[in-house]
Amino acid sequence: MEKHLLIPTNFSKHSWNSLIFAMNMYKKHACTFYLINAYDSQNFLSEAIALGKKDDEETEKHISEKGLDRIMKGLSFRKENPKHQFQTISHEGDLVEGVQDSVDKYGIDLIVLGSKGDSAGINSGHENSISRITEKVEQCPVLVIPEEYELKSDKKLEIVFPSNFRIPFKQKELLPLVELSESLDASVRVLYINSDLKPLTSEQEEIKAELAGHLSEIPFGFHTLTQTSPSTGVHLFIESRECDFLALYQRKQGFFSRLFQHSRTNELNFDPRLPVLILKELK
Repeated sequence: MEKHLLIPTNFSKHSWNSLIFAMNMYKKHACTFYLINAYDSQNFLSEAIALGKKDDEETEKHISEKGLDRIMKGLSFRKENPKHQFQTISHEGDLVEGVQDSVDKYGIDLIVLGSKGDSAGINSGHENSISRITEKVEQCPVLVIPEEYELKSDKKLEIVFPSNFRIPFKQKELLPLVELSESLDASVRVLYINSDLKPLTSEQEEIKAELAGHLSEIPFGFHTLTQTSPSTGVHLFIESRECDFLALYQRKQGFFSRLFQHSRTNELNFDPRLPVLILKELK
């Protein structure tokens, strides 16, 4: 089945890297990549809009279209997969609205974002375009790729997936995680943070068993950390195992939001330095 991926671009290095990463990730799949530039946004996508000195008669729309054309020309030299198709979207208006409109119009399966610097920039306490997209765009998972991240090729890859086993998952909500595991030949490490040292309830045990069924077609394992907060526990697990990806399931109330709640001044400022796949609660 053909995949539809949306790649926001501001014509910067990190947005180009996210496109190349997505192409490599889905190198065995038939895909249409939609490249979107929002040229009237005051945030992420407009920061690098000026590709050179702007002529007096040159409109922002023309600059946006010219930048997208330049990307298409660059892609014309890449012949890795004849099953990869590309379309461009020059959107006048708000970034998040443009992304949501494209998700709805084109049936997007995954949004791939490039984040400037060495972290994913998903901390919801920081007002930036990455967090705005991950929080406000509905019904579509998001993969955030830090600009300076390099995928290791000399080790077995691992994806950390924290869960508190309190709300059941739908199979389709986990499909992007399964596909990421299959594409990268990576194992999924389901991490439970047992902060209060209480045993799992019968309901939690049922949800855990159901999750095991959803992940049965890929390599996975369950892990538990105790006496730590969610953000510190996830960070320590990633550091100790040198994990390669982090997958988070986003609900407005749940484990995802707890990662960014800091009750103490010395609490870790959670901002992962590895790619983050954000799974969405689907209707």
